[in-house]
Amino acid sequence: PERMRSVVTSESRTPFDPARIRAVAFDGYGTLFDYGIPHFRVDVAAELAHQGVELEDFDAFFMTWQRSYRAGDVWDQSDRTEPGPRGWPTQGALNGPLPDWHSQWEIWRRQFQAALDHHHVEADAAAAADRFREALSVAPAYPEAHDTIEGLAGRGYLLGLLSNADEDFLQAALSRARLRFSVIQSSESLRAYKPHRAIFHALAGRFGVALDEILYVGDSPFADVAGAANAGCRTAWIRREESSFPEHIAPPDVTMASLTELLDILPTS
Repeated sequence: PERMRSVVTSESRTPFDPARIRAVAFDGYGTLFDYGIPHFRVDVAAELAHQGVELEDFDAFFMTWQRSYRAGDVWDQSDRTEPGPRGWPTQGALNGPLPDWHSQWEIWRRQFQAALDHHHVEADAAAAADRFREALSVAPAYPEAHDTIEGLAGRGYLLGLLSNADEDFLQAALSRARLRFSVIQSSESLRAYKPHRAIFHALAGRFGVALDEILYVGDSPFADVAGAANAGCRTAWIRREESSFPEHIAPPDVTMASLTELLDILPTS
């Protein structure tokens, strides 16, 4: 925990000044698109049922599936400071050499396979990854997303989307929701995943602004808030669930219950 605090601290950061913000960038799922752990739970159960898999304890399987994300992601498994479904951001994940990239689909396949292996169950992990890809491609935008983005665009802000996602399902969801951004970047297009600083530096380069002129909005304390702050962006945490912000990560500049609060926080540019 102390290591995490040393990575992202609030003491060295200047007070948040909304007037300095020139660009607003958003995470995708859980921030703009309504798809998260409860939806994954439904789709995991549906895929197991579709494949005719019967489990004595689905809750235990789903918990294993959540914890197995680390078995599929790109980060060095030896560089973990805390247990948890996706671990804490570490120095390697934040600032180290970029690891070899593989797709979000492949992460899901490996994750599902790890859960199957743990519970000694046979099923098609690739089919499960296909189901998740399809589900995220049709995930609806949150009700306030469109008007918030249009409102910020009307005030002259540069707007971007930066998501740990594959291009196919992300672009499909964007088209369905009719959300417009001047910059759209994914972990696939960048061959890198949040929370690494490189992905936020690339965003600033596309915007043509300084890192501290970007407000990055996301629901993940780890990938979004810790990652963006470590890179030098200002941060807004959207609290989609009744949970408290992890005490071992420096708090975001802004905490919101709805995206519409951005229209109250940010002045006309």
